[in-house]
Amino acid sequence: MKPLLAVTLALGIAVGAAPTAAASQGHYLEQLQPRITYLTSEQLLTEGYKVCRYVGVGRPTADAIPMVMNDLRVTVSAAMDIIPAAVEELDC
Repeated sequence: MKPLLAVTLALGIAVGAAPTAAASQGHYLEQLQPRITYLTSEQLLTEGYKVCRYVGVGRPTADAIPMVMNDLRVTVSAAMDIIPAAVEELDC
């Protein structure tokens, strides 16, 4: 039983000490600006952080699609690019 406890403890420490991915505004913009050239960096960042707040309270990311479409007057495709990029890169 003790060896199992030691392995479990070691695994827990290793997982807890694993480095986290560094999210950044730069990576977010690098993903989006080549495809969504008609929006400014400021527009993309503002909406990205709005998406973060929206999903941060437990709402599904799919529910953010109409919000992004209305806010930026973009297509479903563009909204579906912005939302996951925000969640992944802006540390939502």
